[in-house]
Amino acid sequence: MERSITRYEGALTSEVRIQLTDLVQAVALANIGKRTNVKKLCGIAIELLDNAQRYCSTGNVHFTWELQQEQLVIRIENRAAERDAHRLVSIIEAVNSMPPDQLADAFRSQLTNGEFGEKGGAGLGFMDIARKTKRPIHAVIQPLPDGDYLCRSEVSTPLS
Repeated sequence: MERSITRYEGALTSEVRIQLTDLVQAVALANIGKRTNVKKLCGIAIELLDNAQRYCSTGNVHFTWELQQEQLVIRIENRAAERDAHRLVSIIEAVNSMPPDQLADAFRSQLTNGEFGEKGGAGLGFMDIARKTKRPIHAVIQPLPDGDYLCRSEVSTPLS
């Protein structure tokens, strides 16, 4: 398979998220066909986009869906309030530290306990990504002069 990169930079609304989801699904089908679970891969992108839309302080994102030989790399970058940026890192560190069985138990527990904030915040999306990819999620935050934080998240997973 040749390398394929799909990028979006701009406002992230519900309508844009739907269109991006349709686009990455079409890109996946055109480039990798039915040899892998396209729905699972698109689900990862949806979770990252949903999280960025929910916590983005400016409404704008940088999104990349990159197919590199036998690997999919999804990156998202957005601005967020300091509290939300630190929660992102904290949740991802917790998710990355869990073995698969503990992750499955935590996911089930979080689904049934009903402890969700106004913006979500339970970490279910990242738990679901970690369960699907069985790989660590990468996130870094960087303070900006205006008090916001730049948040970068990346997920990579094999296509097979």
